[in-house]
Amino acid sequence: MNDIDFTETIIRYQDGALSADETMAMEKAMHADPTKRQLFAQSQLRSMALHERFRQEAFKGDTDTPVYDSAQTGKNARFVWITRPIASMAAGLLIGLFSASIVWAVSSPKATTERLFSLINGGFDDEHIASGFPTQTGLWSGDEAVVNDGRLRFIATGGDSNDPKARAISCDVFQLVDLRPLREMLSLNGDSVLELSAEFLDVRPHNTKPSVTFFCQLYLFRGDPNALHQSWPQSLTDSLSSGSAQVTTLGADAKGTRTLTAKALIPVEADFAVIQIAARPNLRPTKLDALFVDDVKLTLKTQPSLPIRIVQR
Repeated sequence: MNDIDFTETIIRYQDGALSADETMAMEKAMHADPTKRQLFAQSQLRSMALHERFRQEAFKGDTDTPVYDSAQTGKNARFVWITRPIASMAAGLLIGLFSASIVWAVSSPKATTERLFSLINGGFDDEHIASGFPTQTGLWSGDEAVVNDGRLRFIATGGDSNDPKARAISCDVFQLVDLRPLREMLSLNGDSVLELSAEFLDVRPHNTKPSVTFFCQLYLFRGDPNALHQSWPQSLTDSLSSGSAQVTTLGADAKGTRTLTAKALIPVEADFAVIQIAARPNLRPTKLDALFVDDVKLTLKTQPSLPIRIVQR
């Protein structure tokens, strides 16, 4: 495995996309090659530094400014982050990471993955789809859509009731999910990420125009979920965290179903999430046809927060 392939493997590992066999192959590569262990360590540090920056909003003010260490030049030049959160975050990279005699993975607490069934009817077994933005949790509601054979079919684009001048550019369906039952677990178990995944399908004839863009989005809020409909979509600017994924299609192709996954960090003060799935024709006006979504899932992933010690040898 060359360095380019190994870097791609690290990225997929950070996204939780490696199979058990691929994870084992990555561990064997690091065990045999000190350079790969160091590359993995550097990648994890960069990832966690960015993670901590956005999670705690710590990089503000003069004391949290990245400072260039001018005493080092050439290959040894580096940036030194002068910030308390990074020092306290510094986690998971043990001294043994740089020594082939110690297996790095055994010494770290395990990340956890748990599917959340607080998202109701993700497989669209219940055919009822309400109209407009939802006014309560656990109910699919939005623009015109119907359930056919256990899949949601997008029928027509719609506008926002709170913004009558806005154009109807996409068919959006929403669900509000209560996150408050998770709060105790979130505060105890470290950094947590909420993942929304959905399977989209365009069964129009191949190369049908216009193209259609599918969206999978989630937004986290504090407050009363039953009141959000009064201010949506203007309240989007009040979200604590958000995530989005999208794909554009031109009818059926060899790829078939497209699985999208959106991710958002969960602040402990988050009360609920807005789940949004949508289909947007990229030329309007256009009648929507043969566009589906199914198997909508919500997953909680928790990564323990540990101190990091970095040793250079």
